[in-house]
Amino acid sequence: MENISYAPKWVLNIVCGAIALRFVEGNLPLEAYANKMSTELEKLYSDCSSTKLHSAAEAMLFFLTEIEDDNAIEYCKSFIHYSALFDAANQPRKLKGLFFNPLGPRQELTTSKSILFAFRAFVFRLRINPQYAAPSEWSLADVPELKVLNDILTIEVVFFDAI
Repeated sequence: MENISYAPKWVLNIVCGAIALRFVEGNLPLEAYANKMSTELEKLYSDCSSTKLHSAAEAMLFFLTEIEDDNAIEYCKSFIHYSALFDAANQPRKLKGLFFNPLGPRQELTTSKSILFAFRAFVFRLRINPQYAAPSEWSLADVPELKVLNDILTIEVVFFDAI
């Protein structure tokens, strides 16, 4: 029997938000970030192909272009913050517990389309209610339970990673 180890949806939300953010802030192709992070994530999860991550991050950026809003950095940072700290019911995310790994694989596959839908819904929610904005000095590194994920998202990326 095949071992299914899909990434939790909220982890993929964070990853794709980080790819989009690093692309906007950086000077490398989107593919470079998606390829590098995919290589690391595939050690943990079976569904983190570079194509999937690239597709979702690109769709998120196209959406921001569609709505003609130039706050891409704020939206991506806030989406990462919200996805890391809150669940779908807007309750604080459970990150600690006896015999509990918040980054543990799931059996439910998350599609690029569902990541985009979550991002779109979040952006509209943030535009209506600024309380969802990430604090200016917040970083994923501030969440010790997500150190492994933060290490992947802050890994050094070079131009050749796009190939």
